[in-house]
Amino acid sequence: MGRNFFERLEHWEKGLQIILALLFSLLVTLQMFMTNDPIRFYLSFAEQMEGVPWSEQSFAVTQPGQKAVGEVKIKLCSYFILPRVIVYVNGKETASFEEREILLSVRAGDEIIVDGTAYSYPLKYQVSSVSPGVCWPEINYQVTTNASRASLGKVQIE
Repeated sequence: MGRNFFERLEHWEKGLQIILALLFSLLVTLQMFMTNDPIRFYLSFAEQMEGVPWSEQSFAVTQPGQKAVGEVKIKLCSYFILPRVIVYVNGKETASFEEREILLSVRAGDEIIVDGTAYSYPLKYQVSSVSPGVCWPEINYQVTTNASRASLGKVQIE
């Protein structure tokens, strides 16, 4: 009985060696395929994701303050409309005063800049309202431009 048991183990060992040799051969073959660009693109998930921007939700864990969103309404005090006055949020053109008031959607840490360089006379702007939770800029905060840019500062949200 002992001899029969060891013969079976040797048979299983040979089978495992064959399976191991086949898997190793498959691994080497797949590695050779990975040197070919079109095949690598479809076999590798990381390759497919290369160059795709991350969504903003993925940063919510590393930057928890960035998730809060608020609104700031800015009113032009001097005139009714001045379409060449541009409002930038974080350096991106966001709105212009084609109406007397503009509503901006902002996040914590965003910097609001009013660009009045198109007009060579003093222009006054006022924060007319903010959504609940926005600490800065405050309501009635005013800035003036005279062919210049003026910053309302960085948005602070509770």
